[in-house]
Amino acid sequence: MSDFIDPQHFRHVLGHFPTGVVAVTSCDLTGAPVGMTVGSFTSVSLDPPLVAFLPGKQSGTSAKIVRNGRFCVNVLGAHQESASRAFATGGERKFDGLDWTPSPSGMPRLGSAVAWIECVVDAVHDAGDHDIVVGRVTSLDAAGPSLPLVFFQGGYGRFAPLSLAAAGEPDLVEHLRLVDVARPVMEDVAARNQVECLASAAVGAEIVLLATAGTPAGGRIYSRVGQRLPHIPPLGTALVAWSEPATRVWIARAGDAARRHDPRQLVDRVRERGWSVATWSDSLRELESTVDETTVKGLTPHGRRAVRQLVDRLGSEHEPGDLHDPGRNYRVRSMSVPVFDARQQVVMQLTVDGLPPDAGPADIDGYLTHLRSAAQSVSQALPGAGAAAFAAAGRRQA
Repeated sequence: MSDFIDPQHFRHVLGHFPTGVVAVTSCDLTGAPVGMTVGSFTSVSLDPPLVAFLPGKQSGTSAKIVRNGRFCVNVLGAHQESASRAFATGGERKFDGLDWTPSPSGMPRLGSAVAWIECVVDAVHDAGDHDIVVGRVTSLDAAGPSLPLVFFQGGYGRFAPLSLAAAGEPDLVEHLRLVDVARPVMEDVAARNQVECLASAAVGAEIVLLATAGTPAGGRIYSRVGQRLPHIPPLGTALVAWSEPATRVWIARAGDAARRHDPRQLVDRVRERGWSVATWSDSLRELESTVDETTVKGLTPHGRRAVRQLVDRLGSEHEPGDLHDPGRNYRVRSMSVPVFDARQQVVMQLTVDGLPPDAGPADIDGYLTHLRSAAQSVSQALPGAGAAAFAAAGRRQA
């Protein structure tokens, strides 16, 4: 039996393994920026912090990088295919038209990359027709929860998750166990309706987006998983409508702004019909834009205050009382239904987001049917009498 492996067949088979795409940048001896596209980047060690990339031995750019002794790994986002193609070519004009700034040690750091990792060359190992360049990490950061650029079977693409879940922060551990139950149901809702399905919960005085399924709504190139919003009227009505103590705390958090929303009426409305709805408005667009910006750049105290002020400005159109007036165009943004545990307590809400702007009453009823069925399935899967609790606490949803 021959052990000869045809190089083309080798390349074809290995092309079935998807890889992320990075641009490794440095400077040549004159100080001019140099860079190359790399699909063979990997983490190596946590202690000490080491990473590696595997350039071909014939690469003149990698020789310049090794000679410099420092480099910056730029993890490319789904929107940076053109940058990847530029760095994959030869020539000295790879940086033309690209936004970049010096890293802490002066290496080119690309604007809007998903993350950057600055290194000093620690070792170079022989690996057939490639080298293994090991870098010791000196500084690094991530710009935000952006979706990465992916290379698969000879072409570029973007990561379209079936579902994503928030990181296991201490205050989210119990909630994330519920997400594990909900995830398959959320994926089914997202796939059947071509929307994004979200799971969120009240955690302290915040609403935390625990998980998503489907393609991010609104053409976003990043996931909102882990996003936190103030849990004040009119946001998160479905999370409190079935608990009078929770309702009182929720209304109290609004302070004087509660008069704008009549939150008690919102609670009664949501509890009566069994679900919550948000419709488009200029105030909601501004709120989402601000929250998206803080998601990418990080939430500062100023950003937190801005979000709170924008929530206070949401009007009564955020939770309309009727969606079946044939003379109105409601422009539904999202719909949410509660998930109940065995104690008839709301433990999270499922939301469909990214509905078509021309969705009419019949479409809305269809989305709602699937969403309520999904919430009931999750309740049935929870430990104890979750299904009975859903039927008892949400019987008016029918």
